[in-house]
Amino acid sequence: MRILLAIAGLAGALHAAPHRKAPRADVAGPSSRPVSARPDTTTTLPTDTAPPASTPQAQRLAPIPPQVSPRRFGRFDLDMPFAQFRALPDLADCAPALAAPTGHAECTLPKAPDNLSRVQLAWEEGRNGGELTALRLLFDPQLAPPLTDLEWQLTRGWGPPLLEQLRRDRDQKFFTLQWEDGEHRATVEAQAPRDQPSRATAVVLERKQVPLSGEFSALHPRAFPNFRVRWIRRVDWEGQLHAVLWGTSLTPAQEAMGEQSPSWVTQRNYVGIWKLEPATATRPRRWKPLWERVTGGDDEEPPQRVLYVDIRDVTGDGVADLVVELSCETCGATADEVIVKTVRAGKLVDLLSKRDLYRAQVELAPGRVRIREPEGEDDQGLTVSTYAYDRGKGAFVLAREERAPAPPR
Repeated sequence: MRILLAIAGLAGALHAAPHRKAPRADVAGPSSRPVSARPDTTTTLPTDTAPPASTPQAQRLAPIPPQVSPRRFGRFDLDMPFAQFRALPDLADCAPALAAPTGHAECTLPKAPDNLSRVQLAWEEGRNGGELTALRLLFDPQLAPPLTDLEWQLTRGWGPPLLEQLRRDRDQKFFTLQWEDGEHRATVEAQAPRDQPSRATAVVLERKQVPLSGEFSALHPRAFPNFRVRWIRRVDWEGQLHAVLWGTSLTPAQEAMGEQSPSWVTQRNYVGIWKLEPATATRPRRWKPLWERVTGGDDEEPPQRVLYVDIRDVTGDGVADLVVELSCETCGATADEVIVKTVRAGKLVDLLSKRDLYRAQVELAPGRVRIREPEGEDDQGLTVSTYAYDRGKGAFVLAREERAPAPPR
């Protein structure tokens, strides 16, 4: 028994004795020691630690595709040349309304995957022909997409919207989403009752105002608030630089809506001839207005709007002239006033000025201006007045006035 107790005590003493800590390399063994890399067997591992593309996390981390310009939706592109645009098969029934050099129109569209039913557009005459300024694309109310679906689709191409606006009117809610770049602006309009999901009603593509540049950068007409330059033309009269400027208070989208826009009846328009005066010892060169005409506003009775502006040789003497047609509130696309002006010896010259016209159609040709006015509300006939240019008087004079039968219906 004493021998057994001695053996047990010796084993306990050995277990309680402190152990020496062995080095990590001795414990791990020789296989864990670093081995120098061989150049011919080294493999470079990819630094991308993203998960496989098939996982949901990879889809969330996938790079966003580059944003595109907000100028196109469905089958329509705002930057398409106007001659090519009006030749589209979908607009064949609207061809007569698109024949004017400048204007606005509304066209019905055939069914297509974009679910658009109508398009309202505005265009202007540029240096290279007609140019679209706005497209208002209206959805078929029965097929209009939910706003959330359309926003998701557009955000993938245009990026997040720069403007998100909600407006409530009684039991209706109205949403506005807007994207833009340096030249274009795109707006999504949506609407629904307050307790129902919103559906898109229209996509509006419009061209933004381009600041005047070059020699026109110092030209600052301030005719009225919200002034927008429709176009500006350089004209050399007798070697002196002039500028003809046409402006409006309407945005391109409001122009496209035409008479349906609430702003149409309150619009203001501007036409001006500016002269660039040379620098003197006391001041730099500057633009000075030579003639201006402003229409619209509360103090004009009856209100007018500028229907048409052009720079062309009307007298036939090889010198450019300014032609302005103005329209009344109920005249539609017809004129109630015609103005033809030019500049000679540094002074403004009136070539023709006819006011109080009735729904007139104006035809211009070198050395001749012809004005057609219907007789009566029922278009019983036409009064055709022809004005010829008299070089001795330096103006247009009445050459002939005749009555013509009403055009066939």
